[in-house]
Amino acid sequence: MSAAPVTPVPDLIDLPTGKELDESGALKLEIARPVRLVVVAGPVGCGKTTLLTSLYELFQWGQVSGYSFAGSHTLPAFERRCYLSRTASERAAPDTERTPFGEVRYLHLRISPEDLSREIDILFTDVSGETFERARDSTLECRRLTFLRQADHFLLLLDSEKLIVKERRWEVAHDSMTLLRSSLDSGMLSANCLVNVLWTKFDYFQAASGPDHERFLTQLEGEVKTEFGSRVGRLSFSRIAARPTQVDGLKFGHGLPELLTYWASDSPRERSMNLLPPPALGSRESELYASRHFAGSGE
Repeated sequence: MSAAPVTPVPDLIDLPTGKELDESGALKLEIARPVRLVVVAGPVGCGKTTLLTSLYELFQWGQVSGYSFAGSHTLPAFERRCYLSRTASERAAPDTERTPFGEVRYLHLRISPEDLSREIDILFTDVSGETFERARDSTLECRRLTFLRQADHFLLLLDSEKLIVKERRWEVAHDSMTLLRSSLDSGMLSANCLVNVLWTKFDYFQAASGPDHERFLTQLEGEVKTEFGSRVGRLSFSRIAARPTQVDGLKFGHGLPELLTYWASDSPRERSMNLLPPPALGSRESELYASRHFAGSGE
């Protein structure tokens, strides 16, 4: 009696679940591909999740700043966060799911320039505002945020809806500055990190236009530059209205295409390396040989 033929077992393909990535999932992605980590930091309600979901929504309509959507390991996670802003949710006004307090999660986006010459992987932190508020108030809590050490870009979000209230604006601003100070003083944020201060919900400032508000922004930017300009790789400021509601004339995702270009074009981890040895200090043949060898290697 002949044996029954053996049915070959197909190779198993490890497909991403599409949920938020945890630390282990983020590490696996970083090992497999060059990844840029963007830390989205700020207190509760400042617009962290709205910024990320609005960027994702822009890609549903086409290219963003010359970049095309090239995939994501966390598509269902993005879709869930977008649901409350869509007609299907039957809400009277768009809303965004709040990030719960707890373990750090990541959202992933892969983009490609128009010439399809390469793919760029970006990981965004998905961390609750409560977590950053604790890190702001405690160096010990800040040291628990180990992902800060890997940050290419650190986005510090300031809520314009609160900043237009004159009685509270400086308190709100200095709370955010304290978060950045704590991240640097604790040694968690690299001195090469590119820091971008974002005035989120900027349509509130435009609706309350006036010389006093513009003076406040100018003065606050000056304070931030004075204290932190020499402590980080680069310090910049952006005015963002991810989902504007207060004024006409601002498009959905105002300011986000420029941010995407910034993240895609600059990374402190991608820098040229000088492999040439220092000039020979002696006259021995062993020292001169190395100098001749490296000098001729570029021909």
